[in-house]
Amino acid sequence: MRSIAHSRPTLLLRALLPCLAFAALPAVAAAATPTNPTAPQVLLPKPIKTQLGRYDSREFIEVKFVDDSQVGLQGSRLSSAKFGRLAALESLTGGAGPVAALEPLFRADAATLQALAKSAQTAQPQPDLSQWFRLRVKPGQDIARVIDELNAMSIVETAYAAPLPVAPPATPNYSGNQYYKLPAAQSGIDSEYARTQPGGNGAGVRVLDIEYSWNTNHEDLSKLRLAGARINNGTPSDPFNDNNHGTAVLGQLVADNNGIGVTGLVDGASAHITNAMNTERGYDPANAILTAANALRAGDVILIEQQAAGPSGCSGYVPVEWIASVHAAIVTATNKGIHVVQAGGNGNMNLDNTSCFGSPFPAGRADSGSIIVGAGGARSTAWCSDGTGERAKQSFSTYGSRVNVQAWGRCVTTTGYADLYNGGANAYYTKTFSGTSSASPIVASAVVALSGIAKQRGITLTPRQMRDLLKNTGTAQTSGGNIGPLPNLRAAIAQLGTL
Repeated sequence: MRSIAHSRPTLLLRALLPCLAFAALPAVAAAATPTNPTAPQVLLPKPIKTQLGRYDSREFIEVKFVDDSQVGLQGSRLSSAKFGRLAALESLTGGAGPVAALEPLFRADAATLQALAKSAQTAQPQPDLSQWFRLRVKPGQDIARVIDELNAMSIVETAYAAPLPVAPPATPNYSGNQYYKLPAAQSGIDSEYARTQPGGNGAGVRVLDIEYSWNTNHEDLSKLRLAGARINNGTPSDPFNDNNHGTAVLGQLVADNNGIGVTGLVDGASAHITNAMNTERGYDPANAILTAANALRAGDVILIEQQAAGPSGCSGYVPVEWIASVHAAIVTATNKGIHVVQAGGNGNMNLDNTSCFGSPFPAGRADSGSIIVGAGGARSTAWCSDGTGERAKQSFSTYGSRVNVQAWGRCVTTTGYADLYNGGANAYYTKTFSGTSSASPIVASAVVALSGIAKQRGITLTPRQMRDLLKNTGTAQTSGGNIGPLPNLRAAIAQLGTL
């Protein structure tokens, strides 16, 4: 079928004209009255030559006939109750024509459309929805040429390629907001330097988060959709019916390095999740740790994003190893050579209060070998101001000699929550993740990076060696009850050769 771009009327149009017994049918029907009645109305002409765009269908056409044309389907053909047979259209839609099928665009019967028109509460002209049709073009046919043939017909108000869905706007890149990755002089852990070292992005190390509330469909957490990522402790259950907290934690650790959203500090690590609660036994953190320990090997990392209530009279939140069964499970994991990082808790509890917690914490039991993390002051930014001084104890953070290291307890940019960006349920980002919950993944990232670098150098650090390395090379705390230093990966890496 030839183009009609430079030849009007075409043979098809000539065939149609005798069938159209009307003197002056408008080429384009009048549009609705503009909101501003004094504004000039400018109607775009129908295109002579169709240019298909990225989001234009190559299969379907939407076509609108001029109002009051009374075009309708008679069997599988279009005809007009007012003008009769439409021969030019039949040449397109007949057996040898390029159109395979046609149907009304609006999927409502005539009675429904008429009822809608009568229910209008305005004097504005009502669109004649009965004059819209959808055409499917046969495979291999030139859809642009068919559209041009339709637009050449006076009875056609407009014809165009049906739209394809347009992807939502790409998520902005917020990795520049992740100040916690900056060098020590800027109150970061210098993870960017660690990434310049073999293994420093976590390659070769598995990191496992114990909690709940993950969105495994988040656009920036593709690792959670890989086979084996979920290591279940019974049938998973979320006591809070939420999917933000775990999502935020994993974003700090392993968010994809894909040019959008955020980038995990150790995005080269293998990511895993284990539920702390299940439908069979309820809250079950001890078995979650045991399940994780069975799946991991020496040098891997468990992050426990849980906290426990202290005893009567000292019932603020404390590290979850206060629970005796959890302590036993952690010892089992660290004895296997697995690094265990746990949140210190947001209870402002002094773990050196022996009348509450015994000595040493917890309840005089032996050192579990885990790393307990406090929440310190963040570097204030243009988008988040922290009233606590940099590396000072946050007012809510539990503290004491058993708290080993700290990290940012406010102003953490990561996945989840949607206060920074909301691109839909699977594209939430936050700039205000906080608590020992936000601090612990930063420390866990430092552990993963150091473990990865050490492995590349033929070293497997024990959990206690890792803890001492972070404490001895970190950037000092500035004030408040003890929460330890902020890890400094550049300094820690420099000390690896002396171990």
